[in-house]
Amino acid sequence: MASTTKKAAVEYDFDSWDEEKEAAAIAGLVPDVRHIIVEKRFVGRFTDGTIVELPLTLSVDDINELETVADNPVDQLKHLLTKIGGAGAAAEFTRHDLVETTLLASRFFQTFERIAKASRPE
Repeated sequence: MASTTKKAAVEYDFDSWDEEKEAAAIAGLVPDVRHIIVEKRFVGRFTDGTIVELPLTLSVDDINELETVADNPVDQLKHLLTKIGGAGAAAEFTRHDLVETTLLASRFFQTFERIAKASRPE
């Protein structure tokens, strides 16, 4: 929970804060989540060492189904994770920090997109 005070015990230097300092601060907050591809699976690792595996196979029906299950993107993501990775994978994604979850989910979809766009041998 955020705290508010009229006078902070620590002095903050708001006057010298700039975009460069903000970029450095944000870069320092990015969690070290990693992923690899093993056969047809995306294998992600959260910062606490938890490993999640998701198949790199989605159907058009899987995506279309999301619209019928929920309007909320979070519920859609949970449904998709449960459908393709199982309840365990979905639970691991949702119990972790939102930034870590967002990074790994984003990397999963980026990987899927790269596979779909990859050149096929002639």
